[in-house]
Formats: sequence, structure tokens, C-alpha cells
Amino acid sequence: MRFPAIAEPLRHRDFRLLWAGQTLSVFGSWMRIVAVPFQILALGGSAAEIGIAAAASTAVQVPFLLFGGAVVDRVPRRLVLLTSDLLSGTAMSVIAFLGISGQLRIEHLYVMAALLGLADAFFGPALMAIVPELVPEEILIKGNALRGLSRQGGRLGGSLVGGVLVAAFGPAIAFAIDALTYFASFLALAVMRPGAAPSGGRKHLLAEVREGFAFVFSIPWVWMTIALFSVINLLVFGPLNVGLPILVRDVLHGDAAVFGALTASLAAGQIAAGIILGQATIRRSGIVMYAFAVMAGVVLASFGAFPLLAWLLLASVLMGVTFVGFNILWESALQRHVPRALLGRVTSVDFFGSLLLGPVAPLVAAALIESLGTTQVFIGAGIIVAVLSASAYLVRSIRELA
Repeated sequence: MRFPAIAEPLRHRDFRLLWAGQTLSVFGSWMRIVAVPFQILALGGSAAEIGIAAAASTAVQVPFLLFGGAVVDRVPRRLVLLTSDLLSGTAMSVIAFLGISGQLRIEHLYVMAALLGLADAFFGPALMAIVPELVPEEILIKGNALRGLSRQGGRLGGSLVGGVLVAAFGPAIAFAIDALTYFASFLALAVMRPGAAPSGGRKHLLAEVREGFAFVFSIPWVWMTIALFSVINLLVFGPLNVGLPILVRDVLHGDAAVFGALTASLAAGQIAAGIILGQATIRRSGIVMYAFAVMAGVVLASFGAFPLLAWLLLASVLMGVTFVGFNILWESALQRHVPRALLGRVTSVDFFGSLLLGPVAPLVAAALIESLGTTQVFIGAGIIVAVLSASAYLVRSIRELA
């Protein structure tokens, strides 16, 4: 049977298992992401508490990321993924129990976010680094596009189903389903063929972390992109994570179902972009991926300029296109140009830099929303993102990146 071009990586058994487990896990995670802000609001919280919950995850994730990458380059990546899924599934099981029994408090959600951030500090680099072990180099972009479709399909379904279930039955059911999907991902990873630990002599952990930094700063297009996105991510995800639920409640006068529909629309755009990029051949990755970043800034500003449901649904689709367009090209460039033995550490430096301001992003967004208003924050952040992204074209190695 002839596979569509984008589905070629599914010929490989272990990639199929990883893909299936991640699709289920992301489905559950987006149910939880929809549920958390409305659970906080139901418990009497405000934009500030939503911001603290979002910040708690990143605040724990960032300091552990660098060591996570060194660990990923020392031990089998599959073992790291298994451990992370087990921790996340256990944390969500406790939150689900507290929610169902009526004992849940906002502080419990902060602890949950911190534990998930800890797990993600190891899971993210391991997931990025394991893909080249599962598929041949010539279909890496297809593998990343297909993995992106897994994320976006899970986001689309999880957001829609989560919004409806949270609106109808409350957030606890979303937390319970999220726990089950983490365990489903754990089982899929458990039946994969065990991978060998990365080869090469072992050094002190801190020495290996320094090696990752040294490689990153030796290549301008890598470190400049990481530096730019430390600011761009602050400007994008602060308003989206904190501002969008408030925009839905206060401007659109909607509920979790409306928020879920907007999040699902973003996922629909991600799916469309993933399918297109999975079939396409991109020869100037740097130019194309930063075109997506400029577009993201313009779309983000439009959230505040035209806060109407019909436009926000379309804008969410366009935002999803920009996210996937940039990420697939960026991940594929790293996987092609970074030595396999360093990929976990370089990925960790990437995540570390990109998330460095993550702990303050929701808090800054919450403070600005309360002082300036939600729509003004979206407009200002979007304009700055577009300008910063366009400035990348001044860097020769970004323009010439293949």
C-alpha cells in the first residue's frame, strides 16, 4: 500500500507508537488547559491567579531544562519519556480526585503546574532528540510534520471536547481524562523497543551543559533565534494564556465552550499547516520560518483590534498556521545541523532560552490587562512581535539557512 508522503514515517513501528501515544496525551493535556483557567475562576480566582498557575509551570521547567538536556544525552531517551509520563499521570490523578471530591483549592493547581513543568523539562528535549532515532534523516521534516499533526489533532479534539465537558460537568472530568491519557502514552512507550543510551564518553554533568551552550553560541542562526524568541514568546503566550480567557468572559461574554472553540480553531490552522509542510519542499528555511513569525505578530494584534467572535475564530486558525510553520522548520533545521550526541543539550538550551521569561510572562500580562485592558495588550504585543521577527532578516546566516 502506498502511503501519502506525509505518512511515510508511520512505516516505522516505534515512531507509530510514539505518535499514537502523543496524540492521546496531547488530547488530554488540552482538555486540562481549557479547564484550568475556568477552574480557577470558579474557585474565586482572577487574572492574577491564572497568571500564577501558568508561571508556576515555567518557573520550575526553566531551571531544570539545562540538566534535562544533559540527562537526555546520557541515558536512553525512551526511559526519560516513560518517567515523565508517569510523574505527570500521577499528578493529574491526584488533582482529578481532589476535584471530584470537592477538596480542590487553587494552591493544588499551582503544585500540579509545577510538577508538570518538572516533567516537561525532561520530556521536551527527550521527545525532540528521539525522533531522529526512529525515522531516517531524509524524512525528518515529514516526521516532525506528522508529530505536529499529532499535537494539533489532540489540541483540536481536546479543546472542543474539553470546552463542552467543562461547561456541562465542571473541570474535574477534564483532569481525570488527562490523567488517563498520560498513562496511555506511558503504555505506548513501554512497548517500544528499548533504545541504547547515547554513545560517547561521559563528562561531569556541568561540563556537558557547557558543551551544549558552546555549540549553540558557535552558530549565529541558532543563538540569535533563541534570543529573539525569549522575548517573542513572552509577548505571544502571556496575552494568549491569560488574556484570551478574560477576553472570552468579559468582551465576548462567553464560557469555556467558546474558549475551547477558539483553541480548537488554532489547532485547525496548525493541522492545515502541518499537512502542507509535510508535502512541501522548503529550500530557504530561515526566510520562510521568519515570515511565519512576522505573520504571528500581525494576527496577535488583530485579536485586540477586532474582538469579534467570527474574526477571532479565523484569527485563531491563522495563528495556528504561524505556530506550526515556524516550529516544523526550526525543529527540522536543528535535527539536520546539530550532531546527534549534542541534540538533547542543544534542544534544552533552545527551550531554556525560549522559556527564560516564561515565568514572568503570565504575571506581566495579567498586570497589564488589569491596568491597560485586554484588547490594548493584544495590539501592543502583536506590533512588537512583528517588528522583532522582521529584524531577523538582518542576520545573514538566518537568510541563508537551508
